[in-house]
Amino acid sequence: MKNTLQDLGFGDKVIQENRTRYVNRDGSFNVHRKGVWERGSFSPYHAVLNISWSKFYFGVLAYYVLTNLIFTSLYFFSGSRAFPDIAGLTAAQRFGKLFFYSVQVITTLGSSPLHPANVRAEIILSIEAMVGMLGFALGASLMFARFSNPSSGITFSRRAVIAPYQGGTGFMFRMINGRSHELLQVGAVITLAVTGADGKRNFKQLQLERDSVLVFPLHWTVVHPINKTSPLYGMTAQDLSKANAEFVISVTAVDQDLSKTLYARTSYRFNEVVMGARFSNIIEHNTQGTVVVDPKRIHEIEKV
Repeated sequence: MKNTLQDLGFGDKVIQENRTRYVNRDGSFNVHRKGVWERGSFSPYHAVLNISWSKFYFGVLAYYVLTNLIFTSLYFFSGSRAFPDIAGLTAAQRFGKLFFYSVQVITTLGSSPLHPANVRAEIILSIEAMVGMLGFALGASLMFARFSNPSSGITFSRRAVIAPYQGGTGFMFRMINGRSHELLQVGAVITLAVTGADGKRNFKQLQLERDSVLVFPLHWTVVHPINKTSPLYGMTAQDLSKANAEFVISVTAVDQDLSKTLYARTSYRFNEVVMGARFSNIIEHNTQGTVVVDPKRIHEIEKV
């Protein structure tokens, strides 16, 4: 019977034909779908949840400006007499006045002295007021959804190492909670992908010294002891390169404040594993004897 724990879910055909990494360093799967923008495939809600905050704010600003430009154009082409107070201005001046009038309508401020003087402009005003209320309600909902759906905040070391461990060696990577919230019941799984002598890709789940921790206040160096039962036993850097080795990392944790399960992924290819090195000690103590850890030093390694 096939061990499902050794199946990444790509399918045998994709596994054998793939020549690149399976999981990118940012945790995304290295799979590209055709027709992702087609109706029924693209999910705007999930897209908004997954983009960065800077892209989210830029998108909100772009929507706000574009919507006002559309309604400004509608007011402008509703006729020069639609707003008698600015009928004598040049076209550029009228457009500028109407743009800021649109801003006040869509935000329901209503402090502009301008007033529509024909039915067409009044209909546009009514539509814009409705669009403004719905738009701000939607924007507030999306912002709340993003705040209530935080990312894990787990930072992985840029490189993994094969370092001395308990009289032998061990494959190690380090991770740390980059956020201020507490994570509980943190678990890690390492799956090794290698190309065998027959040219086929195989997956093996590596046994860990400790596959979970109850609390995660500091960093955690995850260790796979390389003993006689390990698939890495006796392998050199050249062997890892020849086997096109990739270590796929999967981490789960529970957010203490939200009681929500969080997920994080990454991978290390053979050229991102440093032989004969270990992670530097990043734990310090202040004058009161409290333990201090610097997240910025998580990537530091030193030769042994």
